[in-house]
Amino acid sequence: MRNRYSYISRYLLLCAIIFLVNSKADSQSLFRKNSPLKNSEFSLSNCVSASVKDTIHYANNDEMLNKGYSYINSRQYNEAISVFKAYLDNNPGDIKINLQLGYLYSQIRSYENAYNRFTYVAENSNDPDIVDKSRTSMWYMRDLMIRNAKSSFDMYFYNMYDSYYHNYVSNLLLHLNFKAANGIYYGPYAETYLDSKSSSENIINDRFFDVGGFAKFQITDYMNFEVRMGYVREIDFKKNSLSFKPILSAGTRIGKAGFYKDRRSTQTENFYFDIYGVGLYDYKFRNLFAMFQLKENLRYLTGGYSYLEFYLKQEGSFDSQRKDYNNYADLGAGIAFKPNLVSFPVLFVEAVSRNYLIDENGNFLNGDFRSIFQVRGGFLIYFNTKL
Repeated sequence: MRNRYSYISRYLLLCAIIFLVNSKADSQSLFRKNSPLKNSEFSLSNCVSASVKDTIHYANNDEMLNKGYSYINSRQYNEAISVFKAYLDNNPGDIKINLQLGYLYSQIRSYENAYNRFTYVAENSNDPDIVDKSRTSMWYMRDLMIRNAKSSFDMYFYNMYDSYYHNYVSNLLLHLNFKAANGIYYGPYAETYLDSKSSSENIINDRFFDVGGFAKFQITDYMNFEVRMGYVREIDFKKNSLSFKPILSAGTRIGKAGFYKDRRSTQTENFYFDIYGVGLYDYKFRNLFAMFQLKENLRYLTGGYSYLEFYLKQEGSFDSQRKDYNNYADLGAGIAFKPNLVSFPVLFVEAVSRNYLIDENGNFLNGDFRSIFQVRGGFLIYFNTKL
């Protein structure tokens, strides 16, 4: 009897060894590079194991979310971000938590990460309200990203047709900005002012091409000082010279100018004032300039980033050399339209009554003044981006 049990024991031990060897060989073959079963799980034991893991995982989800919101309530935003990121490793499509992460990143001033989360939500959510909130937040995050970037690029491009002179006018200004400190920037610039009618015999606008370097100082939220120095081509005078231009500008907005209309918003009208003034010395023309503008705007949001705007404007321009084309007072009214694209140009048509302030003898506010009426149509682009 004892021998019989001994044989049975040896037989079972031998079967176990054979089973383990075969199992090891099968498991190695399962993950070979060319195996068709790589990363596949078909056994009953694996299915049971996965079921147990899922049960534990979902139990942990609630704990992780509770922990994350607890950190938010105690204003431990970095800790909350770590918990929610870990949660999204297993639940990447959770729209609510992606949106929450966007707000948390904005709290710690990680604007690029916030922008990416809001973008994901806007592109993947089926809830119109959440999509609208995300697109609005994307706008603010993009602006903050650019302001705080170590390098950025901006472009101002104004192009219009003037019915009085049958003249096309363009002004293009480019800055490549490098941030030296908060509110202090430097870098290269390029600017040109062109029209299709001016000539050396009949100057309607000062035409030039200017390239060089600048330093810009943000004195307050409403005031900016910039110094440009470079090389300029004076087109109508047909000469090249040194360009030096210190510029002091100030402006503010009174009232709210909505830029995005969501699907459920009933607030479609915005009324606001824009006030802007600039003073500068232009070395190439040995001339001191000043300009002031007041603009009253009534904006109708038409859906998304699109709007229709009606405006009145008053503008005055002056210079120290008393050039007639640089000394005038404008009264105008116009209509502007922006399609539903973030960086699309604003299209405009306006009527302007221009009253020149210099008479034929160069006298300021004395004698008979020439007045003209212009209809203008064109577009305005202001584009900036983080590099």
